[in-house]
Amino acid sequence: MASPHSFTTIAERELNDPDAFLPTSMRYEGQDIIWTKPGYATYRGTPSNHEMADSTILCNPDRVILPPNLDRISKSKNATEHQKRYVHDFKFAAASIDHWKESKHPNEVILADAISIWKTTCDKLTTNPYFTEGWYLPAFYPIYSYQCAAGIQIFFETAPVFHPDKKPTFWKKQIEQSEEMFNSWEALYYHVTSGECIPFPKCLWYHKYHYIHQRKQADTWKRFFNNSSFKEWGTRN
Repeated sequence: MASPHSFTTIAERELNDPDAFLPTSMRYEGQDIIWTKPGYATYRGTPSNHEMADSTILCNPDRVILPPNLDRISKSKNATEHQKRYVHDFKFAAASIDHWKESKHPNEVILADAISIWKTTCDKLTTNPYFTEGWYLPAFYPIYSYQCAAGIQIFFETAPVFHPDKKPTFWKKQIEQSEEMFNSWEALYYHVTSGECIPFPKCLWYHKYHYIHQRKQADTWKRFFNNSSFKEWGTRN
């Protein structure tokens, strides 16, 4: 299930565990891009979408047609408890998403394509050699993206109230940097992960803000990304 918590609340819970949010474990192994740790955005780590609320109740997971790898797991007598839960979670999430699409957005071709990419991504992840306990369903891009952008707006509308010592110019710059992070993350999805059907990273605009301005650990944030293809995500700007 998606999370009942807000985007920033979810991020707060993982700030002390960099492996839970850093994209640096996404790398090439041979010709393939894979995750070596589960730092990708997850379905359960995406704030709930109110428009989908009724679909989570009205959907029928038994109608879901499993993609090839998940189908093999569901029929295997040697499936692990983790694999069984993953298949169960996929069926419920896929049923919710399909019902939402059919009932609210029946004619949206782009959404249909995004659903197809998500299902293939979920299926492909089970072939990752590191796939084990703690690896959850990848996030569904349209909902995660929407909640991420909404999180930026909501956070920076309320943050100045709790930090009256900060000038408007400070908040303007933080909004700009968060939107730059979002745009960079969005480009990564469209130009890399969606085409390869691999889970996309988490959008780290809040993580960055927290480390640099709340913890005052700009150097720590920068070191997270040293010697990686995500070096620009570690810049302070």
